[in-house]
Amino acid sequence: MSDGKPPPDFATLRAVEILASIALGARKDTILPPPPIDRPVILFNETQSFQIGKTTRVEAERALGTGYAFPGKGWHTYAVRSGSGRRLLSLVYRKDVLTGAEFYVPKTDKFPPLAPRNFGDFRLIPGEITIGKMMRALDSRYTEAVGGPGQLMYEHIYEIRFPGGLGYVMGNGGLAERLAIYTAPA
Repeated sequence: MSDGKPPPDFATLRAVEILASIALGARKDTILPPPPIDRPVILFNETQSFQIGKTTRVEAERALGTGYAFPGKGWHTYAVRSGSGRRLLSLVYRKDVLTGAEFYVPKTDKFPPLAPRNFGDFRLIPGEITIGKMMRALDSRYTEAVGGPGQLMYEHIYEIRFPGGLGYVMGNGGLAERLAIYTAPA
């Protein structure tokens, strides 16, 4: 039976086949999120431990003092003196409970003139990951990030998922430059 329309020509059929193969090929290469580990990921040093959904603003400010509103309202940022340069520690809360923490090498000089303080370097656990760590040395719990922050500033972004949150290790030139934990999106 004919519906009155001419059959598609060879070029149209071939174009549809090519587009379908591209779409199927792209789907095969899609990065899947890693399975969550069974414990929280924390950002810590000998002064303070930051855990999503547990650490309170009162606890953090008792250890660190009051932070500066940078990079925007709601964030509380501290300059940290490090053996290899200046770092920033940024915290964000919802209802005075931690929802995000970042420890990073500033990518610009356009940040507040905060006096660096001796809090010590922070590490991401599990893995004892520090700023400057070789990204290829991350263990198998860290996988290439599916989306995530920092895609314009970092050539390598790895993630780890845990109950209620996400952890990221971001860097350039094979070295970690930013460690972050966030509440998982709803």
